[in-house]
Amino acid sequence: MTNAAPHLRRGFTLVEMVLSMTVMTVLLGGIASAMILASRAMPDLATPLKARADGYHAADGLATELFAAQTITARSATSVTFTVADRTVPPDNIPETIQYSWSGVAGQPLNRQYNGGTAGTVLDNVYQFNLGYVTQVISGATKVTVVNITIRAGADATSRVDTSVQLLNQPV
Repeated sequence: MTNAAPHLRRGFTLVEMVLSMTVMTVLLGGIASAMILASRAMPDLATPLKARADGYHAADGLATELFAAQTITARSATSVTFTVADRTVPPDNIPETIQYSWSGVAGQPLNRQYNGGTAGTVLDNVYQFNLGYVTQVISGATKVTVVNITIRAGADATSRVDTSVQLLNQPV
């Protein structure tokens, strides 16, 4: 009677270990390279591209709210105050008041104030914020007010955004 125990494999050979380490090194090197390239492709917070994107976002928000304006209650080259339809839930049938303003000092933020509350920052590092208003009477009862919005922002003030909004029959 022989004591024949089944053959158990207890580990990896040196060749298997070296081969698996080589494959893992190549895979991890490829993943690390992809992550480095992806991180370099992300815009830095201080780049003109980021400043331009932020400027477009701020101008789009202002233009969207201005388009919904019922009345413009105050306006200047660096601020506009207007009312929009009731947005509260549940409705109270009282129009909401929105104000966008900039101090006029380079590097200061563009602020948005809602119903006289605390002003929130819409855009940092504003170097120019200009609102131009042109009103034309088309017929006796119809008039068009065009608000031209210009924003220059960013650390180097080179990113400029221009847009305009047409408003019909806006009492001012």
